Amino acid sequence: MDLAVRERLLAAENVQALKNAYELIKSASQGKSALDSSDNFSTDLYVLCAEQLGYLEMSSDCLQMYFKTRFPVNQFLGRAYLCQGQLHTPLSTDNLVRNHEGCIILSQFLRVFLLRYYFLIYNASVLYWQLVRPYLKPGFRYCLIPSLSQIVKVLNQTEEQDNEWRAELMINLLECFLDASKLKEAKEFSSTAAIFIKENVPDKYSQIFSLMLHAVLFSFILLHCLLSFSVHSQSLHFKSVCL
Repeated sequence: MDLAVRERLLAAENVQALKNAYELIKSASQGKSALDSSDNFSTDLYVLCAEQLGYLEMSSDCLQMYFKTRFPVNQFLGRAYLCQGQLHTPLSTDNLVRNHEGCIILSQFLRVFLLRYYFLIYNASVLYWQLVRPYLKPGFRYCLIPSLSQIVKVLNQTEEQDNEWRAELMINLLECFLDASKLKEAKEFSSTAAIFIKENVPDKYSQIFSLMLHAVLFSFILLHCLLSFSVHSQSLHFKSVCL
């Protein structure tokens, strides 16, 4: 039966062939197939079928069947997480829950596959970027700090060769810190990010330098406001004592 399903999946551009493959998989999962059963059915076929994301209901069903099986911890588990993440892609910032679920799924993928299948990490980072795109605007970027920090860290650990992509994510993470007014974190992160970008992607150095300058100016303005408030408070206190 495996061969029959694989042949139909290879012809997935044919809608009917894809539907036939799905029906065979579902029958095996339910133990209704005379040809095979889920006991000796290759679990990777669930994932291969789920990856045909043009049919969301079918993909979702295949993933549900897959996660109910005794699946081996291999690259297909990672691919299943990636598919699941894509199914949770938000349409707008109005759906915070859906985005959060998608990011949790990708975090699970990163924890499981960092050391074993690091060649899938890049794909996960691209999918992550698609998930969070609606949040790349002022007032929402701060939501991405935990997840984007993890993505950047993982890409650094695996020494991903696409330095331009790593630089792009670093610049955006710095913007997230600034959006959240986390100036200490912004300063610490920018010092290492700037070195990496200057050495590996010099064309983007002006971008991070501009953000670093913005952070310095913001810190100066904040300090000035705090000092002004302190002086004003002391003045009011002095007047009240005199009265």
